Amino acid sequence: MIDEKVKIEENIKINENFFLLRFTSEYISQKAKPGNFLMLRISKGNDPFLRRPFSIFYTDGKNVSIYYKVVGRGTKILSQMHSGEEIDVLGPLGNSFPEIEDKKVLLIAGGIGIVPIYFFISKFSSLNEIYLSYGASNSRELNFVSEIEGSGIKELFLYTDDGSEGKKGFVTSDIKKIIEEKEIKYTFSCGPTPMIKTLFKEVGNTETFNFVSLESRMGCGFGACNTCVVKTKKGYRKVCVDGPVFRMEDIEW
Repeated sequence: MIDEKVKIEENIKINENFFLLRFTSEYISQKAKPGNFLMLRISKGNDPFLRRPFSIFYTDGKNVSIYYKVVGRGTKILSQMHSGEEIDVLGPLGNSFPEIEDKKVLLIAGGIGIVPIYFFISKFSSLNEIYLSYGASNSRELNFVSEIEGSGIKELFLYTDDGSEGKKGFVTSDIKKIIEEKEIKYTFSCGPTPMIKTLFKEVGNTETFNFVSLESRMGCGFGACNTCVVKTKKGYRKVCVDGPVFRMEDIEW
């Protein structure tokens, strides 16, 4: 983990409220693993006071990329920053998805939950037989589809709530069918809590090993503030230090 000031190389608007920010940090790029996250200090002053958590989307050489959605004041300020400006970054933080080889893996991403999933694909698509179920509210929120299609995964299943792209319905709709037909052994997922709860009902009785990267509000990112606790079968755990990746079956849903 390192706390450093980095220079923004680009902060591109993908569409509507989605942005891709890239900065240079050789340390973070070399150390980061799929599932790790960063804590960014958005302002040079104390407003907003708390850092904001962001999963790592991609690393390339010395570059680190973050894909984010503007949902509040902090991300709004971040979206207005330009190339050459500095931000304070703490990370990489948290644990990561298991590093596996020669496995049949189903990745499930809902909306902005594609971030750690995309990072996993970039690192492990050549080592495993990977399938991806990717869903969002509409086609405007279903980004990086062409990049994913060219990433070396075996098959991509797209879903939108309104049917504007892919199959109309939820990303969890065909999970059991895919697991059975493709003989999936591992599932890695990330998305909104309601989606993950539904997903757990679908995979709970299968023979797969299921891991989930939890989305949570965080104040510090390293276990000091206790704002991101989650109830597990072994008691309460902190998403920032005990996660964000957990065995799905260990969570008290």
